[in-house]
Amino acid sequence: MRDDDVRSPAAHEGPADLVDLAEAMRSLTARAEAADGRPAVDELVQVAIERVPAARWASLTLLRGGRFTTPAASHGEAERADRLQYEVGSGPCVDAVIEDSVYRTGDVTADARWPEWGRRVSREVGVRSVLAQRLSLLDDSGAIAGLNIYSDVPDAFDDEAVAMGLVLSTHGSLLVTAMLARDRASNLLKALESNREIGVAMGILMQRHHLTRDQAFDVLRVASQDSNRKLVDVAADVADTGILTIERWPATVKGRTVST
Repeated sequence: MRDDDVRSPAAHEGPADLVDLAEAMRSLTARAEAADGRPAVDELVQVAIERVPAARWASLTLLRGGRFTTPAASHGEAERADRLQYEVGSGPCVDAVIEDSVYRTGDVTADARWPEWGRRVSREVGVRSVLAQRLSLLDDSGAIAGLNIYSDVPDAFDDEAVAMGLVLSTHGSLLVTAMLARDRASNLLKALESNREIGVAMGILMQRHHLTRDQAFDVLRVASQDSNRKLVDVAADVADTGILTIERWPATVKGRTVST
């Protein structure tokens, strides 16, 4: 059943239950921080199969740039179950991400919402039931994520499992947000490094051959095409050696050698 029909476990919990909830969050944070070099999202899916009753496999789904990927999975079975959904174009995990919902299945082989995926994932992977929930990310990156918990028995996930899924997905939102922020920072750093190398190479060509900025950049582009190498790699060589060679260009053009 769709867990829009499942009432939030917190709605009827007393103070002791909230203490348990807070302790579970604290414990999960400690586990992620002590992950011995493993990405925190990898630790999250491991905790999911330890803490959610009847869970056998777990994974994270990420939708970014119109493409679904699985950045973390506890086992190959979870990754294959995800991939089948991406191929079919629907399934509890995909739909939970797209529709911002929680889905809890009974027996996937008898679930009319995802008949093709249910038959295939049972036959090919051994999955019989799923608990899937979208993560509420804390940034505006445009990415969407979800936590997927699989079992090899039908009707595996009860209200206790839904409650623990809430804890895991809440913490998972923080971890995935942090992961995306690190990715953006890393990509920005790489872009800055690339721009620095290209700028240095352009400066060398401008000084040695009295080229304009546009001309120096065009020469680097020609060298990149000629050598079938990335522009930044060609620029790095020029920055390191002061030499730029274009093999398929005549040795001299209007009296000026191309190889510097």
